[in-house]
Amino acid sequence: MFPYYFLRFSGPILMFLIGVKILSGYALSGNVISETLSKLHREDFIDNLLIPLFLFHGFYGLRLFLIELGIDRERFLFWLFTLLSLIAYGLMYFFLF
Repeated sequence: MFPYYFLRFSGPILMFLIGVKILSGYALSGNVISETLSKLHREDFIDNLLIPLFLFHGFYGLRLFLIELGIDRERFLFWLFTLLSLIAYGLMYFFLF
């Protein structure tokens, strides 16, 4: 049940964070005049929220897709995709930061 609620809450949060990231990128390029937004684009805090949220949302979405196809091992798929998300985040963190 956790992944279902996670998908419902992470979707709007992802849309907000991606919007902030795009808007702050415009501010950094000079298209939007806001020094606060251009500083926000350089902060790792948003990236550290955005990347794992994106990974977990995507992997739990794949899990839900497999369940809808008829694979009836929900607990196994939950732990499998949670582990895959953690490994992917660990690799991305290691190579990006």
